[in-house]
Parts: sequence; C-alpha cells; structure tokens
Amino acid sequence: MANRDWSRMRSWWIVSASLGGLLVAIAVMGLVSLALNQRVKTVVDEAVRYDVEIEHLGHEIRLAVLDLRNHHFNLRDAGPSATELAEFERSYAYLLETIAAIERLGVRDSDIPQPSALRAVAEVYHATFYPALQLYDDDPAGFTQASERGLILLAELERDARIVQRVGEQQAGLALDSVEQTMTTAQLVLLGVLGGLGLIGAGFVYATVKVMNEFRRLYGVQQETAQRLAEALRAKNDFIADASHELRTPLTVLRGNAQLALALDSSCAHAELLGEILREANRLSRLVEDLLLLARADAASLPLVRERLAVGPFLAGLADRAAALAREHGASLRTALEAEGWLEVDPVRIEQAVLALVDNAAKYGPRGGVVVLASEIRGGELVIEVVDHGPGIPPEELPLIFERFYRVDKARSRARGGAGLGLPIAKTIIAAHGGRIEATSHPGQGTTMRIFLPLVALASIPQSSSARH
Repeated sequence: MANRDWSRMRSWWIVSASLGGLLVAIAVMGLVSLALNQRVKTVVDEAVRYDVEIEHLGHEIRLAVLDLRNHHFNLRDAGPSATELAEFERSYAYLLETIAAIERLGVRDSDIPQPSALRAVAEVYHATFYPALQLYDDDPAGFTQASERGLILLAELERDARIVQRVGEQQAGLALDSVEQTMTTAQLVLLGVLGGLGLIGAGFVYATVKVMNEFRRLYGVQQETAQRLAEALRAKNDFIADASHELRTPLTVLRGNAQLALALDSSCAHAELLGEILREANRLSRLVEDLLLLARADAASLPLVRERLAVGPFLAGLADRAAALAREHGASLRTALEAEGWLEVDPVRIEQAVLALVDNAAKYGPRGGVVVLASEIRGGELVIEVVDHGPGIPPEELPLIFERFYRVDKARSRARGGAGLGLPIAKTIIAAHGGRIEATSHPGQGTTMRIFLPLVALASIPQSSSARH
C-alpha cells in the first residue's frame, strides 16, 4: 500500500513537474518570441524610415543638382531669358526643399555631410551665380568667373549627395543583414526550446505534442511574417532605386542635352526632332514623378510642407495658373471664388491637385469650351468645384475614375497624352490633408469635381499670422 501511494505520488510529481516545466517553457517561449518579433519590427521600421529615405533623398539632391547645372549651362551659353530664369529658380527651390527634407528626417551618421553644410553651399552658389547674370552683357569676364565658381560649387554639392546616397545604401544593406541574423537567431532559439520541451514532456506526451505543434505553427507564421517584411523592404528599395536610377537620371540628361542643343542652334536641321525629343522627355519625366508620388503615398511617406494661409489670396493666385492651363487646351476659365477662411495645408500639393482637375476638365471638354472654378464654405469645410461641359462620364464608370491608369475614353486619352494618373494623384493629395474628393456627372452635360478640405478654426490662428495676411 505504501509502495502504491509512493508510486502515485511519484507519478503525480512527474506529471506536475512536466506540466510546470511545460508552462515555464511556454512563458519563456512567449517572451523570447515577443523580443525577437520586436527586434525584427524595429530593424525593418528603422530601415524603411531612415536608411532607405536617406538613400532616396541623396539621389534626389543629385538629380536637383544635375537639373540646376543644365539650366546653368543654358544661361551661360544662351544668356538670361525669362523662361530659363524661371526654370533655374524652380530647380534651385526644389534643391532647397530636398535639403529641408533631410533636415526634418535628421542625420545621425557622422559620415554623411550635414544638411546645414549642403544648404550653405547651395546658398553660396545661388548668391554667386544668380547676381552675376546681370553682368552677362556688361562684364563678360566677371560673368565667366562667377559661372566657373558656381560650377565648382555644384560639383561639390553633387559629390556630397553621392556620399549621402552611398551611406544610405550601405545602412539599408546592413539593416537587411540584421533582419536575416535575427531570423536565424530566432530559429536557433525556437529549436532549442522545442528540444527542451521534448525532454520535459517525456511524462506528459500528449500535452507536449500539442504544444510543440502549436509552436511549429507559430514559428511558421513568424518566419513567414519576417520574410514578408524583408521582401517588402527589398521591393521598396528596388522600386526607388530602379525608378530613380533607370528612368529619372537618363531623362534628366536627355532633356538637358536637348535643351542645350536647341539653345546653341535653334535653326539647325534637327531642331524639329530635338523639340520632339524634349517634349517626350518632359512627358515621361512627369509620368515618372507621378508614379513616385503615388509610391511615396503608398509607403505613407508623402512629403507635405504645411503652411497656414488665407483661403482668398491662395485661391486667387491659383485661379491665374488655372486660367493659363485651360488656355493651353483651347478652353477658357470662369471663376466664382467666394470662400474666405484659413487652411493649414501644403500649398504646392493642393495647387497640384486642383490643377489636375482643371487640366482634366479642359483636356476632355469641348474645344473652346468653358471650365468653371468655384469655391464656397460648407459645414466647416472649404469646397472647391471644377465644372466642365464635356461629354460626361457613364454612371457605371464613375466609381472607377480615381483608380490608377483608368481612362473612360481610352482612345481619346491616349491621343491627348493622358496616362490615367491625374485623378488618382489628386485624390491621394487631398486624402493626405484629411480631405476628400467627389465626382458627379451626367452624360452629355458635363462633370463636376468637388474637393473638401477642413478649415482651421479662427481661434487657433496666431495674431502674427493674421497680421501678415
């Protein structure tokens, strides 16, 4: 009897010890898995947020410098003109905007040139070359000296941009290596825990087998999730590198060379061909920019530079550019801008969205028709309307017009150079500002596009801002 009781006690002790060991192993497994998952997530997030963005911004600076240098050559060889000066200033503004993006991201690598140094070189270049354009006719020697000095500064900027891009590429590669190393460590730890569970569960086989199967399932899910994260990071990195290196750089060089050739001799036998090359290069450049904007929006990294501004003056300035855009398509613009208030938006992006709607309305409306640009305040929101009197959109196709590459009249859109990205880009920009965009249409009568943007409460506007506006 005593032996039986001792046997029962020993069996109970074995079962209890096995169950206790199993519970301890489960707790350890959970903590290890949580730590490893957090490590993988931290590494991947860091690579996407910082390393890849540093590489991308370094390449953006290189492109901006190349574009600025092309305009520099045009101004040097053909002399200052209103159009070329405007393009020069636009390229310089984009260079400063890209440097500002690096400042906002924050540079923590000592091997990367600091944004303040990049900005200082850019400002010295502008202060050196731009005022010298006034000496183009009166003091050619002085102009030439300033031009050469400017080219040296641009070369310095391009060199620093290459360093930024190279360090970003290296850091992104190290991040991927770290992800793979963490996954290998997780595999070894998990296998060790599973082996321990096999020894502990000798007296508790059924429960141990069930737990092991569950661990295998969790391990497979974890491995698949980590693999997807690594693949997503590689896909983003490949997309940015391929789109930038394989499309933007040659297009910039092609456009610059065509502009330079036309500037050197606009009456040569190949002027018509060069003009066609320039037009197609510009069209492809715009398409690449549109694709990159949508890609950044998908990655939740659409750059926005918000400003607090008065609605009235902003819409008045936008109307002038909208009228010029409508005229390019043989249409006229009629305005009914009655809204007043304050917005906190990126004015460049909002203008891009509205002009996309105006361009769409003028492009597909009747030749010589009228596009209406109107605004009003409705329920604490600014409503911007763009109305055309074109053929309209069939009801079954209206829900699809904001999908990428979708075109209602494909033959007509292709003939007019449309790629089906204008409306998706407008919707993406407005959504990034917390607004929405809607469309109503009646076949044969026209289409109305409405943008809704939240207004800023008057009480939240600083007195200094009100005084300035």
